Amino acid sequence: MWYRFSKLKWDFDRSIGIDYSYAYARGESQEEAITKVNNSDSPRKYDDRGLDQIDSVITIPLEEINKIVK
Repeated sequence: MWYRFSKLKWDFDRSIGIDYSYAYARGESQEEAITKVNNSDSPRKYDDRGLDQIDSVITIPLEEINKIVK
């Protein structure tokens, strides 16, 4: 399943150079996808302090293909 990682309030991220709010990862479980994102080179990481959000998605928009974490 695909998971989309996003942050509802990301002004801090923009100030340190992250200019987008999504990352996508595929995993057998949400925990596996979290591990994949957090261990990747992607600037979008998951933090459980309350601002980060994870949604399961069926498809990824074509314009966001470059945000897939491998």
